[in-house]
Amino acid sequence: MATKKQALIKTTDGKMQVSVATDTSDGTAANAGRFLLLNDSGIVDESVIPDWMKGFLVKDNCVETGGIAVGKIVALTATGFVLADNGSLAKDAIGIAVTVGVNNAQMSVLTGGKFTISGAAFTKGSNYFLGTGGDVTTIPPDNVANKLSQKIGKALAPTQMVLEISEPIITSSLN
Repeated sequence: MATKKQALIKTTDGKMQVSVATDTSDGTAANAGRFLLLNDSGIVDESVIPDWMKGFLVKDNCVETGGIAVGKIVALTATGFVLADNGSLAKDAIGIAVTVGVNNAQMSVLTGGKFTISGAAFTKGSNYFLGTGGDVTTIPPDNVANKLSQKIGKALAPTQMVLEISEPIITSSLN
């Protein structure tokens, strides 16, 4: 019999209570207040994802040899997810990794909406663009031949961004 993970939490009235973790949900009140565990495959089970977010969630295999970390910008190729990169015309952004991508295993990617990345240092109100290796930058490529200029989103706070992925524009060099 599998052991359920538990944690002590403080309730709104200040009392300590034992809370049981869940890795799946049947959508009933019985799962309210539980903290989330990854399932046996190491990913978030779709049953615990809010309905409003499911329309923005895409699943496919990770085919990036070194894997993909949560919070990295990803591209979708014919074989699966890879790190998006403004230096490769074939690696335009589709979304942001919300689960860890392990080579040849399924992962989940958010394609729109608000998200939070712990430890990020976004500048509130700034636009962010596709950088290299799945990163974002505030500086789009300019006057560089064969790079992708693609808006990723706008920072709402130092650790929050709203995903607004634009169509990629191929830049050219001005001589």
